Amino acid sequence: MPHNPIQLRELSLAFPHKTCFDAFSTQVLPGDRIGIIGQNGSGKSSLLKMLAEQVIPPEMVFGYVPQIISDHQQKSGGERFNLALTEALAQRPDMLLLDEPTNNLDAHKRRALLRMLRHFSGTLIIVSHDPMLLCKSINIIWHIQDEKIHIFQGN
Repeated sequence: MPHNPIQLRELSLAFPHKTCFDAFSTQVLPGDRIGIIGQNGSGKSSLLKMLAEQVIPPEMVFGYVPQIISDHQQKSGGERFNLALTEALAQRPDMLLLDEPTNNLDAHKRRALLRMLRHFSGTLIIVSHDPMLLCKSINIIWHIQDEKIHIFQGN
């Protein structure tokens, strides 16, 4: 079931030594496929976590797979990601939040992820440096740069 538009108003992220972004406002529509990009340390993962913990309405079903998965330490990074993704998808989410999902995947698992994302009908927000993943999976870019988030249509 599609979610209502999610209004983001005046989101800011700052640390004592720097401001990542300030006063970011936009809306996330049902079915949006958003890629968050920027340099390391720009606040991409923190923004995704902020969305998961503070912004998404509590009645909305979402799946969140962080970049660092601490469960199942005896498994490889790719295996931990696959387990976390399976758990997230089992909830039948309206929105899926993925942080650097291809970091620990081999070529075969990367292709499988791309196929799965193509068939995911909900809203998708991905933090990634992987150009192929972004090109094939998203249609909106949020680029964090110079203390702002710039929005671009396309991939």
